[in-house]
Amino acid sequence: MDSHIHENVDNYLEIYNTLYDNLKWKVQSHMLMMVSLLYVINEKNFNLEEYMELCKYIKNNTNVFSPLHSHQRFSTSAMLITKFEDPKAKFHELIEYQNNLTAGGFKKGPYTTISSLALMTTHNKVESLDTRIDKAIDIYKGMKSNHFFLTSQGDYPLAILLSQSNSSIEVLMEEIEFYYSALAETNFKKGNDLQFLSHILMLSNIENKQFIVDRCNIIYEDMLNEGLKIKRFHYPQIGLMSIIDKNLDEEILQMKEITNIFNTSKHLKSTKDTNLTMAILLTISNVIKNLYDDITIIEAGINTTIEAIIQAQNAALISSIAATSATTASV
Repeated sequence: MDSHIHENVDNYLEIYNTLYDNLKWKVQSHMLMMVSLLYVINEKNFNLEEYMELCKYIKNNTNVFSPLHSHQRFSTSAMLITKFEDPKAKFHELIEYQNNLTAGGFKKGPYTTISSLALMTTHNKVESLDTRIDKAIDIYKGMKSNHFFLTSQGDYPLAILLSQSNSSIEVLMEEIEFYYSALAETNFKKGNDLQFLSHILMLSNIENKQFIVDRCNIIYEDMLNEGLKIKRFHYPQIGLMSIIDKNLDEEILQMKEITNIFNTSKHLKSTKDTNLTMAILLTISNVIKNLYDDITIIEAGINTTIEAIIQAQNAALISSIAATSATTASV
């Protein structure tokens, strides 16, 4: 494990343990893990007082029926602090975006908040917000049309990210369906997680789609061969890994090492599946940072840009935040 990754792992554990000591009776472990990850991958120093103050501020400025009044304020506070200079001001902007989404046809709920964060961080002020939201709604309806029983409010955030595309709704749906069908014939099982993976691959704008399908399977099998236990909710992270222009054999070994460290950590022994998710995202975030200076091309014809990779990273993170929100809301 290289020194930077080692430092990130130590930092992650330190933040998590601090949060656990202060919030273990209020917040589930999965949420605390996500908060810790957000600080580490955004290279933001953790300040418990600042974090708790914003959590309290959000609770005091939302009604009792809002997800932000309860569990979701903890991940949202971390997102705002790690992404913006003035998180309190951005919180009020977030509420405005959320109101725009619900006015545009999105239903209120935890996924609308996550979608609002995705929209706020990707909205080009030059473009019409209403036009962007209308396209996102149309994309969501297209998803629903193709996979009625799989598509739910959990797909709102990806509809928001996909609405940046210049492609028509018809082309987007056709290409998503290609990924879904092609992957379903291999190691990947049909379901919402595979649909999410298909959406992430769409964000990469890669021309040679069959190559990426094959690469997803190679990565899947390489991880299994190293003894990593892949569950369906790990599919989005595999999608992120597949579009990075780098051989990831060494990184998979790092993921295994980090997962083992987490699995033997006092407060993380019971969260092994999520530990792997965190290990993947910690490792791949480090790879992405390094790729800014040296982006190589695996195969001629593949034009993966760092912007697309960052979008895919955001989508993989969103899937983790959404899964965390769903887990927390169900207890």
